[in-house]
Amino acid sequence: MDYYFTIATKEPFTGNTVAGDDAVAKGIAVKKTGIADVESWRLSLDDSGNVVVFADGKTEAEAQTQKEEERTAQTAADLALEKELEDARAAE
Repeated sequence: MDYYFTIATKEPFTGNTVAGDDAVAKGIAVKKTGIADVESWRLSLDDSGNVVVFADGKTEAEAQTQKEEERTAQTAADLALEKELEDARAAE
């Protein structure tokens, strides 16, 4: 599968050849070929310009579960940090 990624954000842009080639010509996207056939939300580029597949080797359902678990863990960590900062301010 071929896919196009925005240069600025390294996020998926489109799988459409016409729109993708136009974006490449404008210098706002890059084309990557030979990508695994997965949902586009799972794709991104690393700092070297290589395609990264979120939850590589997992099914779509497993990837969705992993994404939700990571989101929940990040939310809990953010709340804990916020509480820690509030407690530190209250102690001053």
